[in-house]
Amino acid sequence: MNKEILANSPESNTTVNPWNPLIPTNRDIVRTEELASKNAATAGILSFIFPLAGLIYLNRGINSLKILGYFCAVSFMFYSVTEAEESSKSFDNSLGLIGAGAIAAEQVMAVNKARQRLQEKNIAASASSFHKSEKDFTGVRTNQEAINRLKHLREKYEASEISEEEFKQQKQIILESL
Repeated sequence: MNKEILANSPESNTTVNPWNPLIPTNRDIVRTEELASKNAATAGILSFIFPLAGLIYLNRGINSLKILGYFCAVSFMFYSVTEAEESSKSFDNSLGLIGAGAIAAEQVMAVNKARQRLQEKNIAASASSFHKSEKDFTGVRTNQEAINRLKHLREKYEASEISEEEFKQQKQIILESL
């Protein structure tokens, strides 16, 4: 059976079904910043009212086409089992709403997952910069050296190069090394 590596973690050995429309594609992961900049509510409303507009807005469609394929398969099975009567037509309308809702929900999930990936990426980048700067402030030998490092740290904070939390953490590291 044709399987591909999980798109959320390219280095993972976990395989998943490539027909799962709820897993981001590799293209989605590459375009994380672009997708994260989109409005999730707009994507959902456009996708629900006019699915093609939602696809154009996000410039993505493979997962929506997977959902559409599942919707067509379920509709075909439904029509092959039932006769054309009034109750089946009302069920057909609700089936259409469910399909449109599934496409809209998947589009909103794609935007939210992109925002989550971007946030995790930013957190990881700030953590690595913190660990790098932590190494810079350890091993203070004299009080004068500590004072100079504290001044440098304050200048970085006032220039908005580091956050207040990072400033406090690094200040504590310097003070503890005395």
